[in-house]
Amino acid sequence: MSDFSITYSRVDQATQDVQQQTEAVSRAIEELDGKIQAVRQDFIGSTAEQYDAKVKYWRSNVDDMRYLLGKAQAALNSIRNNYSATDGREAMRWSELL
Repeated sequence: MSDFSITYSRVDQATQDVQQQTEAVSRAIEELDGKIQAVRQDFIGSTAEQYDAKVKYWRSNVDDMRYLLGKAQAALNSIRNNYSATDGREAMRWSELL
């Protein structure tokens, strides 16, 4: 039998970390955009258009991160819940032997 175990608090922490890091990336993009907006009117040529396109791309990537990491978070929660149910069921079986 393999040495496998799960620590519920670590699973819970991992799901929180995933969400927090995604939001940190989003905040960094918005902070950068806020700073750039102060000098954006000084952009020459197509620089402003290129910048706008890049920020839109970054925001789209954050949306993708939220989606994918949300699925990962759901998977972690499912693993946690399934393990907990199995653990409880097996504990009940052992208690019936006493």
